[in-house]
Formats: sequence, C-alpha cells, structure tokens
Amino acid sequence: MAEKDILTALDELVRLGAEGKPMDAFDKFYHDDLERTELDGSTIVGKVKNREAAVQLLSKVTAFRDFSRVGQLVRGDRSFLVWSVDLDHADNGQLKVVEVAIQDWKDGKIIREKFVA
Repeated sequence: MAEKDILTALDELVRLGAEGKPMDAFDKFYHDDLERTELDGSTIVGKVKNREAAVQLLSKVTAFRDFSRVGQLVRGDRSFLVWSVDLDHADNGQLKVVEVAIQDWKDGKIIREKFVA
C-alpha cells in the first residue's frame, strides 16, 4: 500500500472516530488477522475478538473530553498515529494520556497495532 493511500485511510479513520463512529472505522480499516497490543501489554489476535473487546470497552466509557489526532507519520507500510485521549471509564476512572498507535498495514488494512504511551 502506498504511503499516500495510508495517509488517506488515516484521515478517514480519524474522521469516523470524531463523528462518533469508531466501530465503522474498525470494520473498514482493520484486517481479519489483526494482532492488537494494548497499553497494558495484553495482545488480542483476530478481528472478531478485537471487535468484541472494543465494543466492551466503549460500552463502559461514561464521558469523552478529548479523542483527537495530534500527530502522524507514515513510512512504507507502517504508520504512527498519535492520539490525545481524555475519557472516563466506569471501571477504571479517568484515562488521560497521549498515546501512539504503531500500525502495520497489509492489503489496505491494519494487520498489527501496538499502543505505547
């Protein structure tokens, strides 16, 4: 996938998130063989299991104050998407962090994603 195509995909992914449609972005831009590593180091393999985890997480968000892109870089088939996140979670309280999603792309979709903060 060309870098310009990844940049275009990232713009749409961010737009969908900003419109309150994060699962639409997930369905469109994540590979069936997705391997995703969260901030706590836990890894989930497979799009179906990752989707279930995302829906569960989002169901417990009680307030969104900020969920915005503050930077990005694309080199080859890898993107680095920097997010500013400020939200309240029913189980975990306030989460306020700047995190980087390191994303590897295959067949026009994210096949591997790792979050670091």
